[in-house]
Amino acid sequence: MYFRQEVLRMTGGVLLFYVTYIILLLCSLLLMAAFTWSGSTLIAYASYKGVSGIFLSVAGAVLLLLGILQSVFILLFLFSKHKTTVPYRTIVTEKEQPVLFDFIHKLVKQTNAPSPKKVYLVPDVNAVVFHSPGITGLFGEGDKNLVIGLGMVNSLNISEFKMVLAHEFGHFSQRSMKLVLHVYTINRIIYNILYENRGWRNAIIWLSNKGLFAALLSRLFVLLAAGLHFLFRNMHELINRQYMRLSREMEFNADEVAVSICGTDTAISAMRRAEMSNACFQQLLQRATTWARQQRFIRNIYEAHRMLIKYHAKQHSTPLDHQQLPQYNDDHFGTMVKSQVQFRDQWASHPTQEEREQRYLAANIPGVTMAQSAWTLFHDAERLQEQMSQQVYQVLTPEETPGHWSSAEDLIREIEASHEQYAFPEPYNNYYDDRPFSDIPPGRLEPFSEEEQILYTLSTLYTKEHRQRIRRYFRDVQDAATLQAIISREIQVTQFTYGDVQYRSHEALKILDKLQQQIARDSEWLEEHDLLALRYHYTFALRHALEAAFNLQEQYKCVLSHQARASALNEIAGMIMESVPVFYSSNNTSPTKTDSWLQILRQEATQLQQLLQDLLFQHHISDQWEPDLQQKVTHFIQHQYPYLLTHPPLPDELEAMHDISAAVSDHYNNSILLMKKDFLHRCLDFSELSVPH
Repeated sequence: MYFRQEVLRMTGGVLLFYVTYIILLLCSLLLMAAFTWSGSTLIAYASYKGVSGIFLSVAGAVLLLLGILQSVFILLFLFSKHKTTVPYRTIVTEKEQPVLFDFIHKLVKQTNAPSPKKVYLVPDVNAVVFHSPGITGLFGEGDKNLVIGLGMVNSLNISEFKMVLAHEFGHFSQRSMKLVLHVYTINRIIYNILYENRGWRNAIIWLSNKGLFAALLSRLFVLLAAGLHFLFRNMHELINRQYMRLSREMEFNADEVAVSICGTDTAISAMRRAEMSNACFQQLLQRATTWARQQRFIRNIYEAHRMLIKYHAKQHSTPLDHQQLPQYNDDHFGTMVKSQVQFRDQWASHPTQEEREQRYLAANIPGVTMAQSAWTLFHDAERLQEQMSQQVYQVLTPEETPGHWSSAEDLIREIEASHEQYAFPEPYNNYYDDRPFSDIPPGRLEPFSEEEQILYTLSTLYTKEHRQRIRRYFRDVQDAATLQAIISREIQVTQFTYGDVQYRSHEALKILDKLQQQIARDSEWLEEHDLLALRYHYTFALRHALEAAFNLQEQYKCVLSHQARASALNEIAGMIMESVPVFYSSNNTSPTKTDSWLQILRQEATQLQQLLQDLLFQHHISDQWEPDLQQKVTHFIQHQYPYLLTHPPLPDELEAMHDISAAVSDHYNNSILLMKKDFLHRCLDFSELSVPH
């Protein structure tokens, strides 16, 4: 019932757009006809008035010109074309892949869906169906096509691969898929109108340079364009809000089809493996791109992808099955500490992983598992993998050509080395991971009493329970920010859930007050416990030597100092990004707001210059920067950008300023991680581990 309601709403939105679009065109034609008739009539009438008819002839000509120009303007404005290309897609045929197509044909019958007209392969961890664009697809039975990501094949067994394709064929059987094509067409039209229509802009510029009357006319067209922009922006928001709700229901509907065929356990494992595999694939692409720029290539990125999946499984103690695929259970998959604030995002086109799993579990359908790799369905799989790997390189780094072939093992070893480089020692049980060290108040760093020396050890100070409490603390901080956004209407929802209890939006303030009290308690506990842990190591250092204890304290203070600078640098990079819409948004920004932001930007630039100068002369930090970054930083320090003193920055200048701050911030944070790691290793030298038994 709810699904039908969403289909009806979406249908109404689509019809509203087409009606509006047609009305605009008809209005344009009517205006042209009115201006043409009026102008022609005036010119004809003026021919009987002799000399006095000259002015009437000019007025008639102006009306004719207005009619022609407004029609040209509307046509340029509404009919701009923007071509989209999909560089990765490779079509495969039944002759090339007979086993795969036989598998597809059987699954099509099981799902009672139409067969795909074409089957494409792409490199990523994904599968999707789409209609062929065009008039036939919009108003008739257009071709339906299937896209299979080889990264997805690389991640699943046959049963899970069947689940993924059955979900996509579930979309094939939905009549609402036709609406998706309409929404895609509408969005393409609106995008062209708002962002890609250069024709009318060029026409306006040309017209504005043809005299006073033409300039006034061009100003009229600019106002008309602003009105059309406003209309289509609001229509875009309306249609897409409706589409997102419909899309969620379509996903649930397709899930029902797939889980009825493949079973609950297969559905859950397919989704978990695909999600974790996609994270590995994105990490791999980043590393492969860096390697390609260094003239280092691997022939088969899917071999490296499998190795990386196994490495991450090992890091998280996730068992592997006989096909060397990870077996994710509830504890292994994701974090157990998730946000307590939940609400339906009006712009979310897909349900969350938790929502889908709940429906799978509620269905509780048994299934048969085919544990063989999905690659067994493909003929000459290794050749396919290598061909797709080359296509990936051609798109990611088209300017680079293979200069040196490396093995997948080399790439994975480099990733492992990078991880190990920044990983903190295991005895801390992730206690210090992904967070700053706490400030230590003056005079609080005292050695343990005799009772404390008996009570506290490494195992009691750095328990997994403490790590969980820290995770909950930072979760609560994020939840408090979400609740504040609901209160301030930055997030516009009528209701939400907190701790599985539903609330109205006006109740967010009451929950926020209680949550902030809990955050204050946890913050105080964390500071006290960090101090307790430091005092533990400080006590052992004092046993060793007074100088050792002093150096340990100074090393901790040094980390705190660098943390503060890194925080300031991160804030500067964020502030620069926030300033971009102020100076370069299509919306008109008031001069007062622009001047205010310019003053802020000047202050940030001055602070950035001071921070960069300080870091540049700390060679243990700046020596880790690439030569290009060192050169940019030096230039920024030596040449204070004059635009900050005279006028708002140009886009390229602001982009350069942000790139410098962001790049240095990234390197600086990595340097601080190494400082922390060095400090924590030093602390292990001053612990019970260093006491001979």
